Amino acid sequence: MQINYLLAFLLIQLSGIVDAFNYPFSHNFSNRIKSHCLFHSQTGDASNIETEGIRLNKVFKATHSRREADALIEDGRVSVNGELVTNKGGFKVFPFKDVIRLDGKIVTGWEKMNAIVEEKPQANKIRNISRDGNSKSKDSSKDGKMNDNDQLLTSNFEYVKYFKPIGVTCTTDERVKDNIIDAIMEDGYMPRHRVYPIGRLDKETSGLIILTSDGRVVNNVLRGEKKQPKVYKVMVDGRLEESDLQRLRDGITIRTVAQRKGRSIEENTLIAKTKPAIVERIGPCSFQMTIVEGRNRQIRKMMQALGFTVTRLHRIEFMGIKLQSSGHSLNRPGDWAHLTENEMALVEAALKSAQ
Repeated sequence: MQINYLLAFLLIQLSGIVDAFNYPFSHNFSNRIKSHCLFHSQTGDASNIETEGIRLNKVFKATHSRREADALIEDGRVSVNGELVTNKGGFKVFPFKDVIRLDGKIVTGWEKMNAIVEEKPQANKIRNISRDGNSKSKDSSKDGKMNDNDQLLTSNFEYVKYFKPIGVTCTTDERVKDNIIDAIMEDGYMPRHRVYPIGRLDKETSGLIILTSDGRVVNNVLRGEKKQPKVYKVMVDGRLEESDLQRLRDGITIRTVAQRKGRSIEENTLIAKTKPAIVERIGPCSFQMTIVEGRNRQIRKMMQALGFTVTRLHRIEFMGIKLQSSGHSLNRPGDWAHLTENEMALVEAALKSAQ
């Protein structure tokens, strides 16, 4: 314990020495040392952000895509603490310490958009400096786990559900005709920040999709063990036997290609059996299906493997949020609504489960 306090003391003293010599980099360097004990992030491991910062392009996430932000940096339009930055690759900034300007104007509120808040001293918090110099926060009431009283800062972001019409493409690229951003804006929703869909529905599929400005949700409900269930109504071009429905429940081997950039088709290709699903018959040619996976065009390819063609695919529920609910029912293509308090509780539960 004494060694930890000594290391902390030496770090602070070092920052003061650098300031005193007034090196050109002293302000930035000393701030980065002091920042170890000055702020806390609710989005993940606080110690990682404190010691490594966040990527500069994330400062502009409210208004620009990652590529657009990288272009701003490469064009020499962005400065950090008065110095122009043109190298987009991995440049890190520190919340509440570094001053970022775009075209000479200070960018404000970027910490909030990244769900980072300045930490206030708390009696039940113990901050240690580890042997490698990393600052770590320990909660005396819960070791390494999120306190029930901790806020998720969801009020910083926008969350809406949308009845996606057939023909709309789930991309934020405004160069693509009938992209989902243009579509929902034409239907009356005017986002305050840059929003993007959580997952995708293919162009021929209709139904529920959630859009948000909160990047944590995308990461926490679509990947690994945290994937959330999705419920679809499916209609095909022939009569379904009970054996067909059972095969869907048990899983069918299909070939899918993931939509991941920077990887070859071979690297993106998966030939594997689908995971077990919940399947309930609706009619002779229709059924309801609940899946957890989100493989590209999964249901269509499963039906193709059984010799059927999907004539209608419609999503009615995702992560417990329903297209039609007692709060806000979306009855027609193009309808949208902000998530209700109960629906936001489901989003917060998904965020907490990924902590």
